[in-house]
Amino acid sequence: MDTFNLKEAADQSLRLLGQSGASVKTVKEYQTTGFGAIIRHFTRQGIVDVNIGMLDAFILEQRECFERGEFSEWKWWMVRRGSELIKHYVQTGMVDLSVLRPWEPVLRKPHQSLELDEPTSTQLADSNDIFALVWRVKQALLKTGLTKNTVRHYTAEGLSVILRRHTQQGLERYSESLVCNAVAEVRKKYEQGLTSRSSYQNLRKASFLLSEMHRTGEITLGKIPDWGHREPVPKFAGLLENFCENANRTSILAGGTVKTARSAIRTFFFELEARGWQSFDGITLAEVSSVITHMAMRYKGGLHSAIFSVRVFLQHLYENHFTPENLSLAIPEMVARRTVFREGFSAVEIERLLDAPDVGTPIGKRDYAIMLLAAQTGLRACDIVNLKREDIDWRAREIRIVQQKTGKPLSLPLEPESGNAIADYLLNARPKSDLPYIFLCHVGVLRPINNRSASAIVTKYLHRAEIVSTIPRRGFHSFRRSFGTRLLQNEIPLELLQQLLGHSKIDSAKPYLYVDELGLKNCALGLVARTKAGVQA
Repeated sequence: MDTFNLKEAADQSLRLLGQSGASVKTVKEYQTTGFGAIIRHFTRQGIVDVNIGMLDAFILEQRECFERGEFSEWKWWMVRRGSELIKHYVQTGMVDLSVLRPWEPVLRKPHQSLELDEPTSTQLADSNDIFALVWRVKQALLKTGLTKNTVRHYTAEGLSVILRRHTQQGLERYSESLVCNAVAEVRKKYEQGLTSRSSYQNLRKASFLLSEMHRTGEITLGKIPDWGHREPVPKFAGLLENFCENANRTSILAGGTVKTARSAIRTFFFELEARGWQSFDGITLAEVSSVITHMAMRYKGGLHSAIFSVRVFLQHLYENHFTPENLSLAIPEMVARRTVFREGFSAVEIERLLDAPDVGTPIGKRDYAIMLLAAQTGLRACDIVNLKREDIDWRAREIRIVQQKTGKPLSLPLEPESGNAIADYLLNARPKSDLPYIFLCHVGVLRPINNRSASAIVTKYLHRAEIVSTIPRRGFHSFRRSFGTRLLQNEIPLELLQQLLGHSKIDSAKPYLYVDELGLKNCALGLVARTKAGVQA
């Protein structure tokens, strides 16, 4: 291996550093510490000419000294960078050295960096190579259209953590058990308040994407299963999927109702499993009745929705010949309903919420239009996020939709303020897209916003407007409650209220009566003086 004069290489590197704009302080630090330590080391041994292999051996010795605590991390960094700078100058004649790769103590050398390196052809050919696998996930995330900032969080708090765990264990191949253990450790820290929710979520999301890439060779963005999500036994799980597919295909239940039913039916399955049942073979009406009675303990607020879901499911099993007996007969027809209605936003709170978005920005224009439309129409979040251009008749000033929850058509007047806000967003802020939906996500892949995003929008501005209340579960639906209450206070008949809110049954509109305080006061009877029997008042 070719040798070179160490002091001459160091002097030339210092000269080029000064010419390249490095500060006087930086040049002096390299002279005294970075290059100085190297020169002093070899001078003590009487060595003038060195080669690259000798510098690498020197760095390994210095790393051992650093790990024994003989000098500071700053000195270790300066000595290592000084050595790499001299090597770079000897090989290229330049001192434009980029960021150094992270040093891995286990390997006793720098390890591959997701920021600086690409996998070798050998690594790419091995589907289990951990570095290549992590690198593929990162490249796939970048291609999805996520912002660089989002990908950076997934990388720093997720992918890099997983890669580091493998390196520390001396593993070059993907270990699913190691990843699961890493996530479990961070989950425990999160539960103890020792790390943030975002750090935990980024690691968990990264582990899920890594597993998906390992299994399928690609990734999909979406909600990952809840932590500790329990699945029913295979036979029960198959019946549940069959029921949900049939309900969605035939529209016997609305999309949101299918999700609610799935949760209740899963609870029903877990009660059966706790009693030793793995299928419906041999289950009797008495057993179903007993399970439902025990289930009631889980639903302290009311069992009506769960009862309805299990009954429809058991009817589906009988009608499709999965059970020889109609087990739904064990489910009571009548269940006392829990009627709960929470107050909506006050007029002052709505005004503060609408003042919160920065309408000078595209996202502010979108959020303002969404909240104003919710306040002036009472539309559900699912109907607003699915609103299309064709749903608005600008000449007639009407919104005409088919409600997602009920499947029934609904026509509502479009107030000038809402119309102007939507037009401002469409003309001046909405990203260019052929999608028919009006309101789009502005981060990542262009797509319509969903219910969760709409709820998050309102929550964000509740915090920004510093609206604090003891009323629980305030969010997007509070606009709808406010709208219904305001109509009643303006003496709108209940039948018209039902039409404007798009309720399929008039009973759905009755809870709004409970918060019409002024109306209830008018219904109150005056007090009558108490008199004795036989005495004329």
